[in-house]
Amino acid sequence: MDWTFWAGLGAIVVLWAATQWFFSWWRHSEKVRGRNREQADGIADAERQKERGRFWGGL
Repeated sequence: MDWTFWAGLGAIVVLWAATQWFFSWWRHSEKVRGRNREQADGIADAERQKERGRFWGGL
């Protein structure tokens, strides 16, 4: 086996590792975005409840 085999094998390993890292980062960012979306929905619901309480409390 000459050096081209080892260079090709090394390139395949590097590409494989890069795709694994990229998809791991992608999944992590999707989870974080989902969590932030849930927090934002919860905050909006709390604000709506507060406003609803003020409206009905003033009658």
